[in-house]
Amino acid sequence: MTIQEAIDRLDVEFQKTPLRFTVETALQARLLELLRANVGETIQVRGGYNTADATGYKRKYLDRIAKPQSINSVQPEVNFGMSGEGNRSLDIAVLEPRHDSEYDDLDYLPGVDGPRVTVRLVDGSKYFSTMSVKHAIELKYIKNVDVAGAKFKRENIDKWPHFSADLAKLGDLSNAESRHLIVVSNKNPFQQGEVDNRSTAKAQGRYERVKKECEKRAVELTEIHPRE
Repeated sequence: MTIQEAIDRLDVEFQKTPLRFTVETALQARLLELLRANVGETIQVRGGYNTADATGYKRKYLDRIAKPQSINSVQPEVNFGMSGEGNRSLDIAVLEPRHDSEYDDLDYLPGVDGPRVTVRLVDGSKYFSTMSVKHAIELKYIKNVDVAGAKFKRENIDKWPHFSADLAKLGDLSNAESRHLIVVSNKNPFQQGEVDNRSTAKAQGRYERVKKECEKRAVELTEIHPRE
């Protein structure tokens, strides 16, 4: 099963029982389960930190957290990058062990053989190496389509809060093998395939704009909503 096939499976399950997915975390949990069962693997990770990062924690706790250990390569809520330097959070990331990362010059790094994922520890927070993100996934569950739709009409993508932040962080991951934006709603937010009228034409125009912005960033766009 590929990443897109897992997303398509989530779509199938949403069509069958849309009331099962009441919040975005339910979608995230199910997709995480599908990915871990079908593409996930055990990888080795280690933590590291700078002395200045240990402001509120005793070092013995950070040392314990930093010890090399094994985790599943599919993880939710993955912060990536450098704290205080534009770090971002992904709903789901599939991680890939690497021989190097942007964290290689941290003050404390446990030794470990072979490729691994290095995690930067800042007090109690964990930041994963950008270079280790192989697949990046963002979920957007739009509950109030009318309110969201009012935002979509603006031409500047930075003025569209429902999409601009997700597209920005996905666009930053230029080395990832794939990047996905999944837009979920209990109504068709872009009204694709419906009878053409004034509101539908505007909605389809919004869809074309979002699609264009995704294509510029090599982001795969999937729309999930109840269908007949």
